[in-house]
Amino acid sequence: MTTAFILVALALIVIFAGPTLLFICIGYADYMLERRKHLIALKHAVKRRSDEL
Repeated sequence: MTTAFILVALALIVIFAGPTLLFICIGYADYMLERRKHLIALKHAVKRRSDEL
């Protein structure tokens, strides 16, 4: 009985918070991709600059 209650509670949480959780996951993934692009750009800039010296 307890397992069924827990599963129902989790299902309700996923149903009602699903869109919010999805937006959070997509936003975090987008943030990580932008951060990665920025770090790659910095890495190339530092490499270019050290090649000039």
